[in-house]
Amino acid sequence: MKKSVLCHAAIMIMSINIYANTDLQNTFEKAFTEGKVSGQIRTGYLYNDPRITGISNSYATAIGGQLKFETAQFYGFDAGAAFYTSHTLTPLSGDIDKGKFNDELTTDDKHYDILAEAYLDYTYQSFKIRIGRQRIDTPYADSDDIRMTPNTFEGIMATYSYGDFNFIGAYFTQWQGPDAGTYTFEDLSEKSDGTAIAAATYKNDTTEASLWYYHIDHYADILYTDISGTYRLNEQTLFKGAFQLAKQNEIDNSQIDGLLCGAMAELDYSGISFSIAYDQLFIDSNNAYFGGFGGGVGFVNMFEMTAGVFTLHQDAKAWKFTLGYDFSEMGMEGLGLEYDYGDFKGDVAHEAKEHNLILTYAPADSWNFEIVYDRIEDVHKDIGEDEVAHLHYNASVERVLIRANYNF
Repeated sequence: MKKSVLCHAAIMIMSINIYANTDLQNTFEKAFTEGKVSGQIRTGYLYNDPRITGISNSYATAIGGQLKFETAQFYGFDAGAAFYTSHTLTPLSGDIDKGKFNDELTTDDKHYDILAEAYLDYTYQSFKIRIGRQRIDTPYADSDDIRMTPNTFEGIMATYSYGDFNFIGAYFTQWQGPDAGTYTFEDLSEKSDGTAIAAATYKNDTTEASLWYYHIDHYADILYTDISGTYRLNEQTLFKGAFQLAKQNEIDNSQIDGLLCGAMAELDYSGISFSIAYDQLFIDSNNAYFGGFGGGVGFVNMFEMTAGVFTLHQDAKAWKFTLGYDFSEMGMEGLGLEYDYGDFKGDVAHEAKEHNLILTYAPADSWNFEIVYDRIEDVHKDIGEDEVAHLHYNASVERVLIRANYNF
C-alpha cells in the first residue's frame, strides 16, 4: 500500500513538473511569437548653401530608417533591439570630388549601419528598469531626431510612477547619433566615466513640473527645473506658460559653469498658434555653458541655433517668436505651417538671427512629410572662426531639409 501511494505521488510530481516545464516553455515561446515588429522607412534630402567665399553649396539624398523587434513579457521581463541605417543615394547627391557632397544624412563613407537599441527590461507594477542601448528623452540628454535616425544612449534607467508623480534614476556611459557626430557608440565625454541622472516629475491635466540633477563625471553638476501650465480661456482659446532654470557647476576645473533662466508663453486660437520665448544666460568670463547631449533645454532653441550658442566666456541672451497654423480647421487634416524667428546675442561678441519655415503633412498615422527651410544671418560676420589663421568670417547659411517617413 505504501509503495502504491509512493508510486502515485511520484507520478503526480512528475506530471506537475512536466506540465510546469511545458507551461514555462510555452510562455517563453510566446514572448517571441507574440513579440512586436515596428520601424520606419525614411527618405531625406539636405541642401546647404554657406555664405563663405570659396565654399560651394552641397547636397545629398539618403534612404534609411529603423527596424525594431520587441518581445512580449516573460515573467516581467522583455527585450528589444533596433537596427538603424542610412545610405546615400549617389545619383541624387553632390559629387564628393567636387566638394558638393553633404555628409550630414550619412557619413563620409556615404552610409552607416548600427545596432542602436539593444536592451533588457524588467517591469513590476509601477516600477520599470531598462539596461542596455536605448532611446531616452530628458532635458540634457535626448534623442533629437534631426537627420535620418535619432541619438541613442548606452546605460541603465529606472522609473517608478506614483499617481501623478514619476521618479527617475539613470546612468549612461556612451552614445551615438547626429549630435554625437558618430554612428558608433563612443564615450559621452572625454576623460569622463559617465553621467548619472536623478529626477522627479509631476503631471496632471493642467500642470507639469520637473526637477533634474545630472552629474557628468569630471565635468559638471547640473540642476534643472521647469514648470508649465495650461489654461483654457474658452472653447477655442488655450493659453500656456512656462518657466525654466538651470544651474551648472564645474568639476575639476572643466570651465563648465553658468546659469540659465527662461520663460515662454503660447496662445492657441482656432488653429492659429502664437508663442514667444526668452532665455538669459549668465556665464563668467572664464567659463562656458554646456548645451547637453542632444538638442538642449532652451525654450528659444531653433532648427540649428540653441540657447547656449554664444556663451563661451560671456553672458548671452536669446528670444524666439513662433507663428503657426493648423489647416485642419479648413478641412485639410494633417497639414501644418510654422514660422520661427530667433535672435541670439552674446554680450561681448557675436549675434545671429535664424529663420525657420516648416511645412508638415501627415495624411495618415503611417505617413508624414516635412519640409524645413532654414536661414541663419551672421549679423557681424564674425561667427565663423579659423583657429589656425586666427580669423573670424561670415557664417551665414541657407539650408533645406526634406524628409518623408513611412511608419509601421
